Amino acid sequence: MTITKKHSTRPPLQAANATAEQARARNSVLRERFPPRAAEVRWPATSRSVEEVVRRLTAPPFLQAAKATRAGRRRGVAKMLDWLSSLPRDTWQERWARSGVEDLPGADWTELPLRFLSQQAGSPSSYVRADLSTGLLLLIAGDVIRPSLPWMLTRTHRYLATIMAEVRDPDGFEHLVQMAAAQSHSSKDAQIAATRIAVLLACKGGLIQDITVGDCVELFDTQRRVHVRGGQHKVDFYLRLRTMGVFPDDAPATIRAFGQALGQLSIEELVDRYPIRCRPIRDLLVDYLRERQPSLDFASLDAISRSLAGLFWTRIEALSPGIDTLLLPPVLARTWKEDLSTKRRTITGPDGATVEIASPGSTPRTS
Repeated sequence: MTITKKHSTRPPLQAANATAEQARARNSVLRERFPPRAAEVRWPATSRSVEEVVRRLTAPPFLQAAKATRAGRRRGVAKMLDWLSSLPRDTWQERWARSGVEDLPGADWTELPLRFLSQQAGSPSSYVRADLSTGLLLLIAGDVIRPSLPWMLTRTHRYLATIMAEVRDPDGFEHLVQMAAAQSHSSKDAQIAATRIAVLLACKGGLIQDITVGDCVELFDTQRRVHVRGGQHKVDFYLRLRTMGVFPDDAPATIRAFGQALGQLSIEELVDRYPIRCRPIRDLLVDYLRERQPSLDFASLDAISRSLAGLFWTRIEALSPGIDTLLLPPVLARTWKEDLSTKRRTITGPDGATVEIASPGSTPRTS
């Protein structure tokens, strides 16, 4: 009786390891051939005076027709410059980099300028936080400051691509729009790609045509490190730039050709993908994972870190800001479970307004 094997045997371990080594070597060569642009310390826009920056950012093409928009932008720019001017250093970029603001992820960065403004003029009015966000957007779009990629990826960027298309590179973004229409790409996919590209302009400066292959690889690596989800959306921006002819002819067809040169993340990096505010809890999670590490493969370790740091503690802090104990009040524990089992999605209505829709969903495993 002849038995036919349904599956091929695995390659010998030594051969598999050799293949992995070859892939790493190839990825390393590609990364050396296509390095990212180095971060600049000084450039003309970041060295301008307060008066010059205000004049430029409150005039066309930055100035919008709507009266309320114009007023909000003026207030935002003035408040941001007022705060940054209080910090030592010569350029706006140096002040921004040394302010400590990038230690605060997401929308928390406004706490530092708010603290300064409240000391200057008493309790700030309710719209100051929104003004600061508007002012920051203009300073970034105007290339006055260039935040770091890791910090930018902790934030949502609803208007970044729009304002970059208005004031930084209208032709480049219009080319993206036309290409998406010609290739029947979905509007959502096109917006995600445009936002990724706008983030590169924000952090690296220049126009779309100045983006390098290495810039894209750096963004891809950073997305992995800070846990930006999105599947194919993570790399779609690279494909679009390549189709536009931004890259040289010998650029790889896909960014995945560069592999993951960062290798496996450390325990600290696994936890720090999430914006945990309470340092003792963060350290406790690191210690726990390190204790479990000898008996787990990396995939299991990664999954546990996602559950504990992402699904559990990051959500707990969002529901109860300032919490610093694992002894959760019963009400908070119930609220967390309900939040975990609720599926949320954002839709755009006929009037263009976005609305968040919540619906019951399956509760993911957290242990």
